[in-house]
Amino acid sequence: MAAGVFAKPAGLLAVLACSVVLSARQPGQAGDQPSFEVVSVKPNNSGSASSALPFYPNGGFNATNVSLKSVMAIAYDVRVFQIEGGPDWLNSARFDITARGREGTPDGLRPAMLRTLLAERFKLVAHVEDREQPLYALIVANADGRRGPNLVPSAPREPDSKPGTLLTSVRNGIGRIEGTRMTIDTLASILAGQVLTRRVVNRTALTGEFDINLQFTVDAASPAAGQEPQFPSLVTALQEQLGLKLQSERGPVPVLVIDDVHPPTPN
Repeated sequence: MAAGVFAKPAGLLAVLACSVVLSARQPGQAGDQPSFEVVSVKPNNSGSASSALPFYPNGGFNATNVSLKSVMAIAYDVRVFQIEGGPDWLNSARFDITARGREGTPDGLRPAMLRTLLAERFKLVAHVEDREQPLYALIVANADGRRGPNLVPSAPREPDSKPGTLLTSVRNGIGRIEGTRMTIDTLASILAGQVLTRRVVNRTALTGEFDINLQFTVDAASPAAGQEPQFPSLVTALQEQLGLKLQSERGPVPVLVIDDVHPPTPN
């Protein structure tokens, strides 16, 4: 399953006008870092407002029109707003990155292989540290633990069960998070990554998989004069549709601090 990444691209620095195709080492080799078999890095000057980050089998990765920070977020398991430091082009430059793993490479190695890619092609040096910051705790809204009508336990898995689905979008001021066989951890991650600019911690104690349908009006959206919003705000929608709510707290948040990074160069 894949989720869209919404960002407004800008022009690339001239020094970024390069294409790199690289043969990498066998993932998991002794004395080596997990890495992709083939990597292609190209600047994207399309000016398009859309981007995509789908995953491929064997730990593969195929990013179109993305900022380098979006790739860093996946590699280090943080959100873009949890990345600090680095030059301005990390926000303005856009890339197409295609990476293929060897047959049989576990998908779980993808973040480690991306870290190797970033170190080799962009000379990225970074470290993760915890910092005390505001965050949201996702909790059950109703004292009796009652779930909302759009938070439904998924049917038990059968041997031939299809994988879950996920659709997220923010369009014309309307946000949607719709999926099957989703965990609440996944929901918290989506809220933090695509809707809010704070870490979201799951404290609902709800386990298992759920079919979820959440629709809300983005807070910054302004409906036409005299018109009522089609859907409630995120806070209200979470409570009415899912029986959950966000509670403001402070706590440790992992932050990726960029020590050094450079534009990619040809072989």
